[in-house]
Amino acid sequence: MKVTKFLYNSNLAKGTGLINETLTLIAFYEKNDTKVSFLNRCISQNILNKSTEKRTKDIITLVFYPRYWNDTGNVIPYLKKLRENGLSLEGMRSLMLYYTAKANPVLKDFIFELVEINNHKKIQSETARNFLLQAMSDYKVPLWSDSIIKRVSSYLISCLKDFDLMNIEGHFKTNYPIQTVINYLIHEFHFQGKSDAQIVKVEMWKLFGLTNYEVIGEIEKLSFKGNFIFQYSGQILNIGWKYKNMDQLIENEYR
Repeated sequence: MKVTKFLYNSNLAKGTGLINETLTLIAFYEKNDTKVSFLNRCISQNILNKSTEKRTKDIITLVFYPRYWNDTGNVIPYLKKLRENGLSLEGMRSLMLYYTAKANPVLKDFIFELVEINNHKKIQSETARNFLLQAMSDYKVPLWSDSIIKRVSSYLISCLKDFDLMNIEGHFKTNYPIQTVINYLIHEFHFQGKSDAQIVKVEMWKLFGLTNYEVIGEIEKLSFKGNFIFQYSGQILNIGWKYKNMDQLIENEYR
């Protein structure tokens, strides 16, 4: 029997945005850590101040690792260096949003839908519930019970709050990332093998409300600071990259 692989899951229920815990874990990480050694140190020192060992283990293995240390690589050393060299909480939150949405398509698509709608309506649990019901109709999730839908809806809203995507009135908003974050992301996309033209069109820019035109404008601004050589004719975009990997970028641009 063929097993259906659904696009969405309920993993957000394990941690939502997890802002403070993520900052703590990133700071606690050491260069030669393996997943096992890192987990054991976190548990033995109760670094997250959780009441049970199981809760600490669940946060790290089911939330932290899938976002920041997964099959595509380990970005914790880069985030640690950025933070140590003064990246603001605002900047760190933007990167956490990116990695959390990347690891949780249900959150990514929910935010994308809100960006597209942009009708300034107040975001409520019913907003998330309707999104999930449509996802069930589109076979992106299994036939969840009402209780699971209610839980995941709640955590979607919590994530919006954690990542500062709702204003004080409860309306959805996007946050323009600072240039340090944009520079980091365009290099990540480049090192993933995307062409210069593809970088501009990466769908994840929508998390920040950025259009293709605005991304090009930000790349041009960064080129003025000597981050790379930029050429754009209105149709063809070429970037002269200075660094061969993320380690070189972090070492030279984020000291």
